[in-house]
Amino acid sequence: MKKRIVPLFLVSLAATAFTALAFANNVVALVRWWRAFLDAGGDSSQFPARTGGFLPWLDWSVVDYSAVTTFIPALGCLCITLALLRLLFGRRMRTEDFPFFRGSDQLNVALGLFGTLWGIIVIGYFNLDTVSMADLMMCLHTALFSTLTAVVWVFMIDRPLLRPFFTHLLERSGLAETDDGDLAAAVDRLVVRLGAASDAFDARQKAYEAAFEKRFADYRASFEARQREYNEFFERRIKELVRGADEERARADRLADKLSAVSAALR
Repeated sequence: MKKRIVPLFLVSLAATAFTALAFANNVVALVRWWRAFLDAGGDSSQFPARTGGFLPWLDWSVVDYSAVTTFIPALGCLCITLALLRLLFGRRMRTEDFPFFRGSDQLNVALGLFGTLWGIIVIGYFNLDTVSMADLMMCLHTALFSTLTAVVWVFMIDRPLLRPFFTHLLERSGLAETDDGDLAAAVDRLVVRLGAASDAFDARQKAYEAAFEKRFADYRASFEARQREYNEFFERRIKELVRGADEERARADRLADKLSAVSAALR
């Protein structure tokens, strides 16, 4: 399988180098144009409508002055090259992200929208007395080409062509990570977490039971001590009451004997 990936990697590497040069040439042309624009104070009669980069043979790619048109394919080719390099090293990857990254579609569409807005905004900085049709066409190209590049790349190249091909290549290499694998890994992590939670719960339950038993033993000892005190108190009190009753009975007997003696003397 690597014999098939190596030529693709070399082609992708060449495409990456070419699109990177086009992007760098676009950036240089953009910087030169903005320097001339600022030096002239927006007077289009004082600077050329278009400027070239450091590679004249790539000036045909300088079609917008936001550099989005050359940046989108450069970024895409770079992602493809890195993805193929990871395949060569046997790295596992997710099929839904391969060969790009999560959110790459949204980023490309956002870049196209940025180029559109930038081309419209730049018109407002021209000196309206000297603005020419060529200047307006340059701004219009910036607005339209950036959006066109984003739409063509995402909806005509990326989704229908590149992703199915590279997904098939990834599956043939046996390095695809599917949702089932992710689900199994998630289930494994969940089982581990449940086991850890169960162990923690058992430990807390044992600690609570030990604390409860200790507290219950303290309460029981305190209750038994109080019960002994109450028993001693009531026994002592009952003895005092019995002794008092005996004394009263003896006193009553003595009084009865005296009354009997008095009664006998009176007769």
